[in-house]
Amino acid sequence: MKKMKWLFMLVALAALVFAMAACSSSDKGSEAPSAGNNAPSEEEPAVKKDAIHIKFGHTLSETSSWQKGALYFKQRVEELTDGRYTVDIFPNGQLSSGDQTKALEMLRQGTYDVDITSALIWSNLDERINITAMPWILPSIDYAEEMLQGEPGEMLLDILRENGVTPVAIGETGYRQIFTNKRQITSPDDLKDMKIRVPGTKMFIDLYKELGADPTAMNFTEVFTALQQGTIDGMEGVVDVVVSSRFHEVLDYLSVNNYNFDIFYLTFSNKFYESLSDEDKELIMQAGKEAAQHATEYSRKANEEALELLKNELEVVELTEEQIEVFKQAAAPIYEMYKDTFPEELRQAFNYIE
Repeated sequence: MKKMKWLFMLVALAALVFAMAACSSSDKGSEAPSAGNNAPSEEEPAVKKDAIHIKFGHTLSETSSWQKGALYFKQRVEELTDGRYTVDIFPNGQLSSGDQTKALEMLRQGTYDVDITSALIWSNLDERINITAMPWILPSIDYAEEMLQGEPGEMLLDILRENGVTPVAIGETGYRQIFTNKRQITSPDDLKDMKIRVPGTKMFIDLYKELGADPTAMNFTEVFTALQQGTIDGMEGVVDVVVSSRFHEVLDYLSVNNYNFDIFYLTFSNKFYESLSDEDKELIMQAGKEAAQHATEYSRKANEEALELLKNELEVVELTEEQIEVFKQAAAPIYEMYKDTFPEELRQAFNYIE
């Protein structure tokens, strides 16, 4: 009797397990989308095992707007090419050991494929690019966008083509400001003899000399340590870049005067671009344009948020129009000094101050 009882219990248990499995299967089936297995997947396309790797380099950090643009480029390339291409991203100047001008030479040689770099650095290879860096030549974001996305911007892209790369788009990083440790800057007199780090661009060195400072050019990757050790008294730069690079941790003062509108160029090496089929050229060019726009939109929001953060971290002053006018007068000789650097057609396009 015991054996019969155990046999009966085993049969009942098996029946219960079967019933539960059937019920579970039925429930899952009732929750399936009406399109069945043909419903489109929301997942990104898988990168193919034999995918072609694109090398993308830039100088800023992993939390910067340029990195956001690079990541968006990677996403769109993989989507548009169904995983036939993927993108390897190298931030922090990894490809050139922090030397931004060297990075552009490497791009022109085809050592890597895609780059985002400030116009200030490009001007080391062709001074005509520097016209957008002239102080207060792009006084508002709306005006800057109108100029850069119009005929004047096309003239700049043509200059890049002459320099051996394939230009994709112009984007914005934001207005550059003055950061210091010694004292607040509300007039050119406050800059007297202060060691200010500037990009390795002759015009910036000349400008800060005109303003009374002692400008010092150094690689971007060396700035944090130089501020920390007191080798320099301050720097100039975009507020979001300062925050994303954590420079604000070793700074005390911020003077907001919007003296320079920093733009970047997203470019391809000619070697890379010419290796693509006509169809892939179109797809990857599209991805590049979208990535530059994505980085620009991110920059605008990030700069607003960074300024609010810095108001809690540093002593911040936003200069009045009258205070800015004093700086403009002090910087005026730069326009005469650099007039012959820019062709007349380019000066007219950008309403250069004659």
